[in-house]
Amino acid sequence: MDDVDTILARIGNLPLDPRLDGIDDAVLAGLAARAGSGVSAGAMALVIALSLGIGVVGSAIPAQPVQAASAFPFGASDALAPSTLLESATVAAR
Repeated sequence: MDDVDTILARIGNLPLDPRLDGIDDAVLAGLAARAGSGVSAGAMALVIALSLGIGVVGSAIPAQPVQAASAFPFGASDALAPSTLLESATVAAR
């Protein structure tokens, strides 16, 4: 197996693909073509204002209290969890 540094040095010494000469112009032309088909400033301002309003109203409304779901999806009791069994054993030992 060849050394990675040697392989990379050989790749670095290869001549560039001639198609790379025109890639800058093609990318910039593509960007210029897409720039005209954007959203108007008024529509963008409406989206920003709507997003801000929804965020303010959403943060002002109090959330419902959250309760964690059972870790035992098949109906086993939380009292059988190893942590609770160990906790009751240490309390009984005192």
